[in-house]
Amino acid sequence: MHRSLQALQYYTSHSETDIERLHERICSSLASTESLTDTMIRLTGQAPLVPFQQDTVTAEEWTAFLSGKHHQVLADFYGTLVARPILEEDGPAPVEETASTPTLSRTHREPESPRRQKIKSFSEPRSRRKFPWGWVALLILCFLLGAGGTYVYSNYIASPRVSEPKSTVEKPVAIKETKKEAPKEDQPEVKEVSDILYVKTRNSNIYSDSGLTVTLYEADFGDGYRILETTDTISKIELTDELIGYIKNADTTKTLQDDAIADESLLTWVGDNLDTSFVTETLIDLIGKSSADLNSIYGEPERTFSDEVNSYLFYGNHFFTLQNDQVIAIDWSETDITNDDLALLTPLQLETETTALVTSNSYRLQRFDKPGTDFSRVRLAEQKL
Repeated sequence: MHRSLQALQYYTSHSETDIERLHERICSSLASTESLTDTMIRLTGQAPLVPFQQDTVTAEEWTAFLSGKHHQVLADFYGTLVARPILEEDGPAPVEETASTPTLSRTHREPESPRRQKIKSFSEPRSRRKFPWGWVALLILCFLLGAGGTYVYSNYIASPRVSEPKSTVEKPVAIKETKKEAPKEDQPEVKEVSDILYVKTRNSNIYSDSGLTVTLYEADFGDGYRILETTDTISKIELTDELIGYIKNADTTKTLQDDAIADESLLTWVGDNLDTSFVTETLIDLIGKSSADLNSIYGEPERTFSDEVNSYLFYGNHFFTLQNDQVIAIDWSETDITNDDLALLTPLQLETETTALVTSNSYRLQRFDKPGTDFSRVRLAEQKL
């Protein structure tokens, strides 16, 4: 499971109090100058299988990350942490907490003081004795010499091609492993994925044949597709699991200008800036719903439309896009969002004067001017590449 999805799963399966307390424990650990590795051991009792690229992170960087500022290492750390069982708060007590004990009344603190000291004397030494510092130092040295920063997780794909090398790193380290990773340095950067393209024009025809004679579908700016074959002028792409098409290379790009952001940041922005009053559960819960599910929640749609690829169900000022009878996108058809508004979330990854694109690990935000009006249309789409 992708790190961001692991974090989302933790958010949806724990209370707000549990989540805030976990954030406080992480911040407290980082403030005490502990490394990410030490923090992982303190909270889970286990060391990370793969060393973090940047093991020392300040509490201020952690606070900024929670506020939505992208930080690749903290995203990797957080996704790894919540994927494991979190220990109860019986780890080493912070120094300042121990020092403040005498200021409280004996009736409140004396019975607990011996118990707290026992926890400190047993839990901290046990976790540190289990952790093989020498092995970690050797592993970090091997990565610095052989692969450098090549183990950066892809921000907008989770394909088997990218995930398979990660599983090999979890085996015992040997020089041969680093040599296997070396060829990646000659390949395109992670942000420039060779088998994915994005539509960079306001609309682009997708054809059913390589001769580009029969129009199959009209793609929107920011739509992403997997490349099956390519030539100098056209690319054969995967529209759905069962449908292929052909598109002009001149209408597409393989490069986005900035990193994807965390799913949580993107979804929070949607909740704060778009009308979500129709959402009965969460936006994530709506993705994957069937037309029957939508009918049971909202009743019959005001109108429907279908093309060769998708079907569309319209309800007021928003509509749902379904593929194979599953919701893959939600559009707000009359908003006052501008490119500048969307850029406040994060630097735009692809834009024209009338359109803009921002991606997270699992979703896309696409914005389109509505010609002849002061409104714009904003789409939240699932990123399945």
